[in-house]
Amino acid sequence: MERWMDIQKLGQLLRWMGSLLLLGASASFMLEGWQDFGSEVRYFLFLGYLLGLAGLGILLGSRVKEDKGARTLLGLAVAGIAAQCSQLGAMIHSMVSADNGMLPGALLYDAAGWSQIALNGTATFLLLGPVAFLGFSALNRPQARLLTGAYLLACSGLLIPVRHGLPVTAVLVAVAMLALWIDSRFIAGTTVGGTGEGIIGRLLLLLPAGIVAARTAFYPQSDLFVGVTSMLIGALFFEMLPRFVKEEPEKTRIQAFSTAPIALGWCVIAFQYLPTVFTNQAAAPLMTLLPFSALLTVLSLRSLGGGACYRKAASLLTLISLLSQLGTQATLLSSFLCVALSTVMVVAGFHYQERVLFSTGVVGLIFGMGYHLRFAIQLYAHSPWAFLAATGILVLLSASYLEKHATHMYGRLVLLKEEMKAWQ
Repeated sequence: MERWMDIQKLGQLLRWMGSLLLLGASASFMLEGWQDFGSEVRYFLFLGYLLGLAGLGILLGSRVKEDKGARTLLGLAVAGIAAQCSQLGAMIHSMVSADNGMLPGALLYDAAGWSQIALNGTATFLLLGPVAFLGFSALNRPQARLLTGAYLLACSGLLIPVRHGLPVTAVLVAVAMLALWIDSRFIAGTTVGGTGEGIIGRLLLLLPAGIVAARTAFYPQSDLFVGVTSMLIGALFFEMLPRFVKEEPEKTRIQAFSTAPIALGWCVIAFQYLPTVFTNQAAAPLMTLLPFSALLTVLSLRSLGGGACYRKAASLLTLISLLSQLGTQATLLSSFLCVALSTVMVVAGFHYQERVLFSTGVVGLIFGMGYHLRFAIQLYAHSPWAFLAATGILVLLSASYLEKHATHMYGRLVLLKEEMKAWQ
C-alpha cells in the first residue's frame, strides 16, 4: 500500500514537471528566434500549438481514459489563450502607435491592416472559444459556461491598445474586478470551486490581468501609475486570495502579506509623487502618514481575523503623524485635528475593547489639549481680560460638575480599570 502511495506521489510530481516543461516550451516558442519569422506566421504557429495541446488532451481523455493528464493539457491550452490574445493586442497596438517600449523583438507583432487583424481575431475566437469551454468543463463543469464567458471577456482587455499611465490601471482594475466579482458571486463557496481543479479554474480568470501588468513593466511609467497600480493589486490580493484557502490562520497570513504592495504603493505616491505636486512641505507628516493610517483602518474592516493588528498600526501611525505635525508646525487647526482624531480613537478603543487604540487616543488628547492651552496662554498676551473670563467660567463649570458627579466618576474609573484588564 505504501509503495502504491509512493507511485501516486511520483505520478503527481511528474505531472507537475510535465506542465512546467510545457509552459517553458510555450515561452521558448514565443521568445527564441521566432522574430525571424513574420508576425502572421508566428501568430498562427502559436495558434496551432494551442490546438495541438487541446487535441492531445481530448485524445487522452476520450481514448486513453487518462483524465488527469487530459485536464492538465486542456488547462495549459486555456492559459495559452491569454497569450494568443496578447499577440493580437500587439498587432492592434502596432496600428495605432509605434512606441514599443523595451519589449524584446520576439514579443513585437505588426499587422498589414485592419482586415488582417479582423481575420486573425475571428479565427482565434472560432477555434479557441471551444477550447476554452472544454478546458473549463474539465476543471469546473457546473460553471464552465460562466467561466468561459468571463475568461474570454477578460482576455479581450488585452486587445485595448494602451500601454502608459492610468488608462492601463483602469484596464488592469477592470479585468481584475471582473474576475473578483465572478468568483465571489458565483463560484466561491461551491463544492467544485474548492477542489484543486476548481481553484486553478478560478485563478485562470486572473491570468489576463497578470499579462497586462507584466506587459506594462516594459514601458516607462510615472510614479503615480506605479503607486496606484501597486495599491490596487495589493487590495485585489487582500480581497480575493483568501477565498482560495479554507483555514482561518492561512487567510489571515495571506492578507498580511497582501498589505506589502499596498504599503509600497503608498510610499511611492507619498515620497516620490506628492513632493512634485505640493512644494510646500508644511503638512508633510499629515500628507504621508495619515492617509496610510486611513487605509489600514479600511483594511481592518475587511480583515478576516487580523483587524486588531491593523487598527493598532493605524492608531500608532495617526498619533505619530499628529505629534510630528504639532512638533514641526503647530497651528490651531492642527491641534483641533489632533483632539478630534484622538477622540475618535478613544471611542473606537471602547467599541473594540483594545488597549493600544484607547491609549493612543488618550495620549493624543493630552497633547492636543496641551497645545490648546498653549494657544490660550498666547491669547492671554493679546487680551488678558478675555482669557481670565473664559478661564473663570471654565473653572466654575468644572467645579459644579465635580461636586455633583465626583462619586459616579470615581466609580466609572474603577470599573473602566477592571474592564481594561480583559481588553486585547
